[in-house]
Amino acid sequence: MLNLKIHKIPTFVSQPTMIAALPDMGNVAGMGMTLLATRLAADLFAEIYAFWPPFVTYNQGIIRYVQSSYKFYWVSKYDLVIFTGDFNPSDPRRLYEICYEVLKMADRVDAKMLYSIGAALRQNTSTSNGVYGAVNNEQIVDKISKFNMNILEGEGQIIGFNGLILGLAKERGLNAMCILGEIDNPNVIQPMTAKAILHTLTKILGIPSLDMKELEEEEKRKKFMEQQTNYIENVMEHGGKPPGIA
Repeated sequence: MLNLKIHKIPTFVSQPTMIAALPDMGNVAGMGMTLLATRLAADLFAEIYAFWPPFVTYNQGIIRYVQSSYKFYWVSKYDLVIFTGDFNPSDPRRLYEICYEVLKMADRVDAKMLYSIGAALRQNTSTSNGVYGAVNNEQIVDKISKFNMNILEGEGQIIGFNGLILGLAKERGLNAMCILGEIDNPNVIQPMTAKAILHTLTKILGIPSLDMKELEEEEKRKKFMEQQTNYIENVMEHGGKPPGIA
């Protein structure tokens, strides 16, 4: 069960574009959407309150309950609506509920186009941080190559909100595109993939380049942690002694 609360009514000069995505593999969409909303100084105008997750946390015997919520922002300067949240439902029913609420909002604001972003897992990465595109209408497939993206070739699935929203948007006659960044490990944050996606997305939207220093700093921290992990694993392989010491 979901509860939509509208805080204010956004105003637009022309039909807005909607960008909607939830955290996924490597937290690519999570990092990308957070930075996008922050850098564009987006204004919160509505929230969806969800009756999950089905647990509480505790600290030193004190219970804490945080209800999940999803947020709609608008950027009047660029006629944008941004939807994101901290949780991508794995339960199919809840996933469909979220998608339908987002598409209802797209109807309310009369969105002309919807974009989603996310990660694409590649076993054999040939292009560093390659960006791929998929659309829900063959009449707009040219937009993929126009902005130097690779077409998501072959057959496969885009799992979760970031893919499902495109299919449901098609049923409502709303054109949509998913911009996917290539990753090689879904269990490690992938800030440079998020950066590559945002670089492409801002070009499509006609938005000036964003300051992405935060993502670059995250990449530095990630590499440092990887170096530390590799060193520890190497030490363990040598019986607990640093490599090179007998």
